Parts: sequence; C-alpha cells; structure tokens
Amino acid sequence: MRPALILLAILSAACSNNLQEQKPDPVSPKDGLRLVVVSPSAAEMLAELGMLERIVGIGDFVSRPPGLNRLPRVGPYNAPNIEKVLDLRADILVTVRSEAARASNARLRDLGVEVLELDTSHWEGTRQALRTLGDRLDLGESAGEILASLDEAMTTIRQRAEGSPSPKVLFVVGRDPLYVAGPGSHIDAMIQTAGGTNIAADSDSPYQLVSLETMLQRLPEVIIDTSDNGPDALRGRLPGPWDTWDFLPAVRENRVFWIDPDLLVIPGIRLPAMTERMGRLIHPEIFGDPVEADFEPSPEPGPTETTIEDSP
Repeated sequence: MRPALILLAILSAACSNNLQEQKPDPVSPKDGLRLVVVSPSAAEMLAELGMLERIVGIGDFVSRPPGLNRLPRVGPYNAPNIEKVLDLRADILVTVRSEAARASNARLRDLGVEVLELDTSHWEGTRQALRTLGDRLDLGESAGEILASLDEAMTTIRQRAEGSPSPKVLFVVGRDPLYVAGPGSHIDAMIQTAGGTNIAADSDSPYQLVSLETMLQRLPEVIIDTSDNGPDALRGRLPGPWDTWDFLPAVRENRVFWIDPDLLVIPGIRLPAMTERMGRLIHPEIFGDPVEADFEPSPEPGPTETTIEDSP
C-alpha cells in the first residue's frame, strides 16, 4: 500500500468518530450472506470469525489475509464504487466510518445493501468493532472468546514492562509534512503498554500534523518511522534522514527504526503481536532484540480459494 493511501486511511478513520453507531439485527452466517469488506481491520476480524468464504469483494486498502487478494476490488472505503458493489450482489458492505463516504453509503442503503460502519481508529473502537461483527453475524460467542484472548495477551505484555524505565518514543506515520501518532490512537496504546512514553501524547488528535522543531526539542530516545513505503524503502535499524539531527538520543544510540507500516499502523486482532513488536523496539532487554520480521513482512503464501461459489 502506498504511503499516501496509508496516511489517508489512518487520518480518515481518526476523523470519523462523530458518526452514529448502527445496531442492525443479527443474522446467521448460514444464511448465505455475501460480504464486501473495505476495512482492512474488519477483513482480519472476519477471517478470525471464520467468515472468509462469505467475502466476495474487498476494498483497495485490504491486503490481509493474503487469500483475499484474488477477489475483485471495489475502491477505497471513503469512495466505494457503487456499481461494483452491486455487481457482486453484496448483502452487507463492511466499512470504516467515513464522512467522505456518507453519500455513497446512503445510496447503497437505498439500493438494498446494508452498510455496516465500524470505528477502528483506536483500540477500544477496534474491540467494539469485533463485538459488532460478532453480534451482527450471530457469532457473538466466538467474538467474545477472541476478545478475551486479546485482552489477556495485552495484559501479559503490560505486566512484563511494568516498573521499567519509560523511554521517550516518537512514532512517525508521515514525514513531509510530519504526522505523528498522538493520544487515542492504537499506536499510543501500544507504546504505553510496551513501556514507553509517547512524546506526542499531548497532541489534539490520534494522528497529528506537528512541527518538526517541537518534536526535536523533546529529544526522543526511540524513533519508529513508518513513513517510507515506496520502492527501495528504508527498513531496519539505521538513522536514515534522521542523521541530520545527531544530537537526538535516538540517533546517537542507534535507536531509529524504519518499519513497514503494515506491521504496526493497521489496528485489529494482530494488536498483541504488534505490541510485542513495539516492546522489542522500546525494551529489548525485556522482550528481546528486534528481528528482521519486525521491520518488513515475511513473504506470504499465494492466494487460496476462499470465496463462496457464484450463485444466481
């Protein structure tokens, strides 16, 4: 996924919390539902709930599980292609809350497609999204079990980091201009859980455009940069462009990390694994040294047949 698309996905989700929560009646997955999912987080949740075979189309931002990549794409969640959604005979469009998509989502509803909007811009919203999917698909018990497992894993990570020094962390999602993870984001929650202090925690929103000078003055001890996702992207433990400011503790101590954004910026059921990865960057003495897979995803298997058969 290109950097601009990732940043658009993050910022649009973060600005959508004012939309009204929907509470449709539950329906059994045995009813032959056809789902189109344009939310990356929801796609992973549906897979965990055992609903992969019900997904017939995906959005432009969806990349996991890899078996879904063979499916038709219907555009981004903030501008779904109505005609493509209808061509797939979707019963439900699972999407992210987005003011930009209000008109197209309303049109889809008028045409008989249920639109299930989720807020996955922060950890609690992600937890609620899983509950909402479970309730809607009559899989509430399974969703509850998954949530309990996620909460237990996060508690274990938090307990491991308790009592340790709290390094100052700068988490970068965009560099030109500089966007950082602020309060309320799942990234902020991961930093805290893994035993760090987010130096942008006093920002006004979960993802904030900030002054570079302000961030430099706060002397980050760890810099995690997910802004480079183009060809020949920087990956690993190296200063890169940050070496311009060699007075920063993170630069002096070789604690600048360049990471594929897919490994840390998309909230969802991978959050415990993502938080433990964060722990290796912030507290290697507790969680172990970071490994190659912490910077760039391992090659994934090719697509598998996961869709329901086309039916009239």
